[in-house]
Amino acid sequence: MVDQPGAAAPGGPWTPAPPLDALLRTPLPLPRLRTRPWWFPVQELRDPLVFYLEAWLADLVFGPDRGVIPELEWMNQVLLRVDTVSTENVVEVTIFGQPRVQNRVKNVLLSLASRHREHRAREEKMKQLEEFLKARASGPQTPQPPVA
Repeated sequence: MVDQPGAAAPGGPWTPAPPLDALLRTPLPLPRLRTRPWWFPVQELRDPLVFYLEAWLADLVFGPDRGVIPELEWMNQVLLRVDTVSTENVVEVTIFGQPRVQNRVKNVLLSLASRHREHRAREEKMKQLEEFLKARASGPQTPQPPVA
């Protein structure tokens, strides 16, 4: 039995709680449940379209704080949900809406993701080329025989 507040039971793992003022300063987590917008029909919630993206791509497509999602939803008349899957490298994108609109939005999102992949690959190739050229320029210069 523990008599004093803040005392731990012997042998039990115990960590002190953070001070109340620190808890009050931390931002609240975003709610997982959202209300259905007035413009979205209930019957379109039945058959969602689900696909997966790498987390770094989702950050580029939807913004690091997922701030682009409401604009995408309004412009396309769909509902989007982006959830992190158990592994932190993949996110699950769920699209609710009419089937043809779901496919269009999925194609747009995958096209954006493809462009970001290509851009990153180009950046990596450019970095490799720069490193190669720097190494070649700083290395010892060997005289080239004259071309006759």
